[in-house]
Formats: sequence, structure tokens, C-alpha cells
Amino acid sequence: MTDPAAKHHAPADLVLPMPCGASMAFQKVEVPVAADDPLADRRMRLGQSVNLTGYSDYLRSAFLRGPFSDRSNVTYFYIARYELTQGQFRVLQGDCTPPTRADRIARGGVSWHDAVTLAKNYTSWLYLNATEAIPQSDGARGFLRLPTEVEWEFAARGGTVVDANTFPKLTYFDVGEMRDHALHQGVGSGRGRLGAVGVRAANPLGLYDIYGNVEELMLEPYRMNARGRAHGQIGGVVTRGGSVLSEADQIYSAQRTEYPPFDPETGHPLRGETFGVRFVISAHVATSEAKLAEIQKRWGEMAAPDPDASADPAAALADLAKAEPDLTRQKQLTDLLLGLRRNQDQTDIAIQQSARASYLAGSVFVQSLKTNAEAIDAKAVNIRMLASLQRAGNQSDMFDRQLQGHVRKIAEMRARQTGVLLSLRAVLDVLSEDVPPDIRASVLPVLREELSLSGQTQRLRHLDDFADDLNLYIQKPDLSTEELMSEALK
Repeated sequence: MTDPAAKHHAPADLVLPMPCGASMAFQKVEVPVAADDPLADRRMRLGQSVNLTGYSDYLRSAFLRGPFSDRSNVTYFYIARYELTQGQFRVLQGDCTPPTRADRIARGGVSWHDAVTLAKNYTSWLYLNATEAIPQSDGARGFLRLPTEVEWEFAARGGTVVDANTFPKLTYFDVGEMRDHALHQGVGSGRGRLGAVGVRAANPLGLYDIYGNVEELMLEPYRMNARGRAHGQIGGVVTRGGSVLSEADQIYSAQRTEYPPFDPETGHPLRGETFGVRFVISAHVATSEAKLAEIQKRWGEMAAPDPDASADPAAALADLAKAEPDLTRQKQLTDLLLGLRRNQDQTDIAIQQSARASYLAGSVFVQSLKTNAEAIDAKAVNIRMLASLQRAGNQSDMFDRQLQGHVRKIAEMRARQTGVLLSLRAVLDVLSEDVPPDIRASVLPVLREELSLSGQTQRLRHLDDFADDLNLYIQKPDLSTEELMSEALK
């Protein structure tokens, strides 16, 4: 009941002890945000765009932040590397009989209520027997629970380990078939029978059986997708990831299934044969009085009127609501103030996303200018070589055609260079004039962490080059074309 595949895979990021000498392995899921800002979180797009199941899993915006942090621009949470096994389920019941091969099989038949109780019992055991092993947030011990849908889907897609082009895809893999990654209903796969965990390939974060085998219970109840937002009606139990009963085309990262929480025949909690569990380790938000004070202070700063604004509408509305004696009108004014603040929050998020996109675009323009300059230099070498041959008496129509071809290519590349320089200057203008310095200061380090985590070292290098160009441009926005080109090519 220790890691069932430890000999074949990299070590887990965290291993927690269990009763009877067993253990549970976890992977760290990093979420790049400004960790020093307690209200900062990461915006992402989840779901998929197929209309047939759009009522349930259409594209939507979601927000995520981890409870733990060990550096300034990254937070994280932990998610179990494997689905809960028969052996792990057994030891949580206090059964310490010797393990068998069947103990590696994923545990099915777990109701949502069972899963919550299992998380409670395991956390209590850890608090009493292995306090030092539990991750801490601001000195407060974490706890185990079911994952939220956002946590699960972010981790299932590969989190920030994959690049932005891979993250939105239906599945985390491009090569191979579903049976290489999941036990499901199909030839050469599960054929409806639960199997041992960790046998198929892992996802980019090192999570096994995130697709197939048991379908994994989620913390929150089901809600439909109302064209990009959560619908108001609260439903039943949610599972994610499909199971051994799912066909290959029914398994994808955004897939969601709703079940009634109670068996209509017995009235007992519904225990589907393929219902399983994958725990996460989290922590509460206000971990101390100091932390709560920090959150309140930051919220006050965000909600406070802009001291540079001649007339702040939010402050004016707040004063009117406070002075209004009519309770009905006071409520109307308060609702209007709430809507205004929500709009401001959406505006701030949009500016952050715009800044992020501008930084990425700037890095692409810098890379393009450098690649183009290298190509021009290569063409110039060819021109000098051909001209030298002609001066040496090697007159040839072929040489002349090649020479003219290289000259035309250089002219085309210089025209392209001019266009890229114009685009680069436009992005520099946006970031220097339209994006507040505090947002630039918060977006850049988080974006650097994101590129680092996903292994995009070349893009990170060009981003740093662009950031240097931006700092110079802020000091000297009237850089000549030649100066801007020289800076971009450094």
C-alpha cells in the first residue's frame, strides 16, 4: 500500500503516512500568482466548446489560488497521485491485515458522504499521529478533502507544466490512444472492471488514472453551465474523469457527470460501483488574526476610492446609501454600489489579462526581430560572397539571378522588420501608458514563473529581453527607430 509504481516513476512530491504502515502519495500543483497579495488569484478558461454537452461543460472563466506558498510568485495545493485504493480504504477502517495484490485496485462503491467521512477520518488520524508531516499555511496545518472542480480540471489538464497551447485541448495527450492513459470501456482496456492504479501513463503533472478507472467525486454539487457562468440551480453529486464504463470519446478533461446523492430505491447515499476518490490537501483562508488583518487591509485598499480621481462614483454612491433614510432606496443604492464594484473588479481582471497578453506579444516581437536580423545577416554574407566571385571574373547569369534574389529577400525582410518594429512600439505604448505600474509589477513575475514551470526557457529569455526594453522605453518613450531596433537586438 505504499506507492505502487515507485520503481518506475519519479518520486512523489509528498508522501503522507496512513494507519497500519501504509501511505498516500501526492503531487504539488503550482498556481502562479502574486503570493504576497492575499486577494490575488489566477484566471483561466476551463470547459470545452462542443455545443452538444454545452449545458454542462461549456467554456467558462474560473479562478484558482493555492493555500500554500514557498516563494513570492507561486502558490500551490496538493492532489493525490493515485485514486484511493482498496488497501488504503481498508486501513482507514482500522483493518491492518496483511496486504494483497487486490489492495492496489482502485476503490469503487464510495458515496459522496463516505468520501467526506474518509477525508475527515484520515485528517484526524494525521493530526494525532503525524502532525509534522502535514503541509502548513502560515503556520496552520492543512487538511484533506475532496477536490473542487476547478482544482481537479486544472490538475487534469496539466496545470502550468503544459504550455498555453496544450492546456485548452480536450485531453492532455496528443500521442497514443485513450487506452494508453485510462482503463475504460474498450478493447485492450478495463472492459468494465476496476483495475490497479498507476498502470497506465501519467498526465504531465504525474497524476495516474486521472481519466478512467473510477470516476472521481467532487466537493461541490452540480450546477449547469449558463453560457459561461454557473447556473443558479443547485443539483446532485458530480464526478469527473470518466470510468471503466466510459467509452473513449466520453472521456476528456472538461467532462462532468451528475448523479442523485441518494439511492431512490433505498433512500441511502448513492454508492455507484465506479464512484471513487482522489483527495487534495488544502487549508483554511484566515489562518491567523494577522492573516485576516492582512486580507481586510488589502480588500480595503482595493475597494477604496481612487485618490487621483476628481470624483469617485463608488465613494459618492456609498455616501448616498449611508445618508438615505428610506430603506428601500438605501437597498437600491447599495445594490448599485455592489454592481459598480463588481464591474471594477472585472475591469481590473481585464487589464491584468491585457498586460499579460502584451508582455507575451512583446516577447514574440523581440524574438521575431532577432530571427529576422540573423536571416538578413545570412543573406548579406551570401551577397558579399557572390559579389566577390563576380569581381574575380566569375560572371554568370546564375550568379546574377542568385544575387538579385538575395537582394529582393533582404528588402522583404527589412519591410517585415519595419512592421514588427511598429507592433513592438505599439505594445510598449500600451504597457507604459495604459497599464498601471502596480499591475505591470504584479503580472511580469507571475508570467515568468508560468513560463519557467512549463519549460518555455526560450520564451522566458525573450520575455526578459522585452522587459528590459520596456523599462528603457518608460524612461525614454521617444526612442528613435534605430535606437529601438538596437535595444531589441541586444
